[in-house]
Amino acid sequence: MDIVHPRAGTPAFRGNALLNDALLGLACDEDREAWESLSATATMVLSKAGGSIRTIVTGRRIITTGVYASRKTGCGHPYESMLEKAFFMLCEVDTDVVDYRAQPFRFEFVIDGVKRAYLPDAVTLRADGMVEVIEIKRDPGDLRDLEYRLKLQAVREICDRIGWRFRVLFRADLTEPSRFYRAVEDVQSWAFTKFSDAEVFEVLRQLRQHGQMPMGQLAECFDQGQRGLAKLKAMMVARIIRLDLTNIANHSTAVTLVEELREEVQ
Repeated sequence: MDIVHPRAGTPAFRGNALLNDALLGLACDEDREAWESLSATATMVLSKAGGSIRTIVTGRRIITTGVYASRKTGCGHPYESMLEKAFFMLCEVDTDVVDYRAQPFRFEFVIDGVKRAYLPDAVTLRADGMVEVIEIKRDPGDLRDLEYRLKLQAVREICDRIGWRFRVLFRADLTEPSRFYRAVEDVQSWAFTKFSDAEVFEVLRQLRQHGQMPMGQLAECFDQGQRGLAKLKAMMVARIIRLDLTNIANHSTAVTLVEELREEVQ
């Protein structure tokens, strides 16, 4: 697979995100055999600045569009449906997601002699190092077209060959159960709440001592009332703690450290 910039035709994607490094890391020595076997059949075209390869918010479209502001990634992600926005909200609070981007590249490849192009809705980098290419649809009925299914199958095979994962997500995957969706909405709404290094230190100290604590009790260790709860929700976005999102997080919600921070003290 070749990686090119759409204008210059040279290696690109120079952003500072971890996901950028993962994309460019495809060409490392240990992946050379898979890389060379794909280069004759597929090309990955990356955006110049490391953001979305296509600007979709024009102000002239009749579909829902917008830009989701992310604390986790430090940038805005354009979306063109409420389901895409729901996915970004989930990525923002999911502590297993390290980084994510909206439409950061497109695949170009040939099926039965015809050149095809595929622009993923999103790409994520997981905590275990896995890159996931995500397609978002309302329901399985959106996959009725045979040619479209063949294109998605080709993308899945490309991802398999380079050690990535391809997933199609439907509305039910993102918005059900409704209590979980409401909890995700709530936590991400506090993403930009400010907290200090001293407050993080106290949270780490408490959770390393107790392993798990109710959210209200932990918040009282460094702040009062709703401010402490809001800061803990922001710390989940920052991948410091993990909250049980069975329901909207409140005083009784269980809080633990993210896996990496737990392993540091084992």
